[in-house]
Amino acid sequence: MGAMLAIDVGNTNIKSAIFEQDIIRRIFSLETKICLETGSFLDQLLSAVEKMPQNVVISSVRRDVTEVIVRDITARSLQEPFVVDPTSDMGITNLYRTNETLGVDRIVNAAAAYCLYGKQGNPVVVVDMGTATTIDYVSPQGEFLGGAIAPGLLSASKGLEINAPELPQVDFSSDVSAIGRTTDECIRSGVVLGHAAMIQGMVDLMSAQCHETGPIVVITGGLSEVVKNCFPIRYIFDKNLTLKGLYRIYRLNRHQTC
Repeated sequence: MGAMLAIDVGNTNIKSAIFEQDIIRRIFSLETKICLETGSFLDQLLSAVEKMPQNVVISSVRRDVTEVIVRDITARSLQEPFVVDPTSDMGITNLYRTNETLGVDRIVNAAAAYCLYGKQGNPVVVVDMGTATTIDYVSPQGEFLGGAIAPGLLSASKGLEINAPELPQVDFSSDVSAIGRTTDECIRSGVVLGHAAMIQGMVDLMSAQCHETGPIVVITGGLSEVVKNCFPIRYIFDKNLTLKGLYRIYRLNRHQTC
């Protein structure tokens, strides 16, 4: 297989990567709203890419953006892109009850985390920190069971700003103390450490519900860097987890190899 373009469409950003074999050569990011406003994806991408790969795979949580990208690629006479959905073969067993409402990024991340870091007799918990924070559970046998969806770190912060307008607006960083000594520090503590504590607590609750211990925890997403220092050292951080998952899923479905 030649070079491949993996496209991960999120609510806020579209993240894309050029793969050669299983190595990421270049990564690009575009605001989702720009794609919708201009009605084009390739115009922005081709300015940074010398040659467009023939192999294209897409994971998207926005149907309207998917239509723009697929139409754009097809119009350029490229090979029709492979659009991943929850029924695609991902190398794990999908036990989710309502696939019609399952964000495909969740199961792509679960499959990638299990393929790359699991298969050691331990369950895998994968956390994606974006507009929403999703926390999903994969059994030691590679069964995607589902998980939890919570407001993302910044989404929760914006909600606080709207509903408590007299509180100061603060910038967030990983340098935060549990006990704030100023109102700014208190907000950072509540939003950043509170979010990290929620994630750790959900990992423990999911493990207890499944009567399993020692899950492998993999964290991804654009906001993961903010909380990186708030978690146990055993947690794995992989900012390109979704893109790596798309590469493997494309190969699994189009070339019958993982």
